[in-house]
Amino acid sequence: MKNKISSFKDKYRENPGWYWLLAAIFLFPILPEYISPFILFIGFIVFKRQWTHEGKKARVGTLGKMMMAFMGLALISTIWSGTKFSTFSTAMLWWGMFLIEVMIYNLAVTRQRIDKILSTMVISGGINGFIGALQICSYTLYRFGLIPKHLVFVTPFYRYIDQAVYDVLPFEISTSMWASRASGFFSNPNLLSTYMIIVFPISIYLYLNAKSKKQKTFYFIFNILISAGLSSTMTRAGCFLAIFGWIFMFIVLAKKYAKPMLQIFIPTVCVIIPSILTRYGLIFKTVGQISGGGSGGVEAKKSSAAHFRIWESLIDYLTSHLKTFFAGLGFGVEETGQVLLNEYSLNKPHAHNFVLETWMELGIIGVILLMVIILCAFGKMLEINANNGKKFTLVFCVFTSMLIYLVFGLTDYIFNSPKQIILLFILLGLTQAISHCYDKTIIKDSHSLKEVTVREIENTIHQK
Repeated sequence: MKNKISSFKDKYRENPGWYWLLAAIFLFPILPEYISPFILFIGFIVFKRQWTHEGKKARVGTLGKMMMAFMGLALISTIWSGTKFSTFSTAMLWWGMFLIEVMIYNLAVTRQRIDKILSTMVISGGINGFIGALQICSYTLYRFGLIPKHLVFVTPFYRYIDQAVYDVLPFEISTSMWASRASGFFSNPNLLSTYMIIVFPISIYLYLNAKSKKQKTFYFIFNILISAGLSSTMTRAGCFLAIFGWIFMFIVLAKKYAKPMLQIFIPTVCVIIPSILTRYGLIFKTVGQISGGGSGGVEAKKSSAAHFRIWESLIDYLTSHLKTFFAGLGFGVEETGQVLLNEYSLNKPHAHNFVLETWMELGIIGVILLMVIILCAFGKMLEINANNGKKFTLVFCVFTSMLIYLVFGLTDYIFNSPKQIILLFILLGLTQAISHCYDKTIIKDSHSLKEVTVREIENTIHQK
């Protein structure tokens, strides 16, 4: 044991920034929202001191520069925002979360380190899934009168600490405390669902490329825990997208990986499908309710109807206010919530759609900037010559993670908290790191785009 500790200390001294990066990625989804960012800030300071000591300059990369332009616009929007404190603090929060992208791009310089980051994400996700499963199972047992209320595993995990912290803050933080849908270490079921759908494809990548039977068993178990965590949230979009993600990956990877993909799918379906049925009130009708009553099926239908009302209202507002259409109301969701409440009598905090929310906050200019960043991120993955099994599954699974993360954002706002915002920067940092580590053809014009597209189609066919 002493030798192991001594060996770790030596490795840490050689590259402290790397170990702080892993700690930030692991702990951010587990610690409370008001503690997690400080782990990242400390880690970045350690990384920056290390880089200065070694005479290096931190790179931000193409995606990083684009994101800085987007965040610069967010910061500038404080000028015309009606809620300047909210706008400024939200913009600065994005700048803070951006540090993880810089750290990943500079520190994940080998394929082994990329795999280590992905493994860290999956382990953290599996722990969240385990806690989520305990929360929903204990709540279900309580609802059926099988255990007393004091044995229910509290959700959110930090519920009482959160309440104590938020009560002493000089400004109000409004959070919905759910009892009947699990949140893991997150403060809201949808936040937990966001992380679960990102790590779900990554856990499949690690399972498919496990080097030993022990590793394969390990990642199989963690895939089940992630599926259980997603199921425990009873978030309809998240559950459907996990199944869609598996189908999408199976279609592409079936020829080479049909058997292990089916091995993953059986427990996934067994865990997730009951959650969907419960949310629609088809089974376990006493479960899956918002604190306050109403069956799962009725609540789910009301939720869908409310989303459509929100979207219709915001489209009406954008098309009726030219200034907002082009420049937005200012970064941060507070103004959007006020518009929904004051103009349309909808007591909703945000647009439940990241495109509409960005449009309300930064106008069509902000939407275009964000879409360019997303398209460039997908383009960077397309540039990579994924000409072998492991490389192909890596690129494809990270691509799938980003895709279903963004699709999930069409039904819920995916940048609503530090724990959600940082996920975007982790995915962008991984995209840049993977692009840096593997051979690629830079997309410069329509000819090179056609070239890499044809090549990747051939690589895909070869996999099949």
